[in-house]
Amino acid sequence: MQTVGIVLNIGRDQVDAFERGFREMEAPIWRDLHGRGILTMATLSRLDISTKNVEGAVQYLVVAIFASDEGHDEHDNDPRFERRHKQADAYQVAEPHVYGGKTIVNVGPPPA
Repeated sequence: MQTVGIVLNIGRDQVDAFERGFREMEAPIWRDLHGRGILTMATLSRLDISTKNVEGAVQYLVVAIFASDEGHDEHDNDPRFERRHKQADAYQVAEPHVYGGKTIVNVGPPPA
């Protein structure tokens, strides 16, 4: 099992377009991967708490929990994600913070 977390720094004037695009373009990829047992769980959260605030940005936390390391690669190599990634980059006013690694403790649904 692998967990990936990303904090995106979206320009305040781009919030509606970012969220709409996420629902329209990323959520279907998540549903597809989840249905095939590749993605255990994923969330998009607007942050109210951050120790690394960015001026002019609304921050979002993206968390994806994959059944294996290969799932992350499958997600990132999906042509739909590549298109979405380019679009989302245009909304950012600062570099994202990206973290990931092998999940060592899990409470909740077991991996597929």
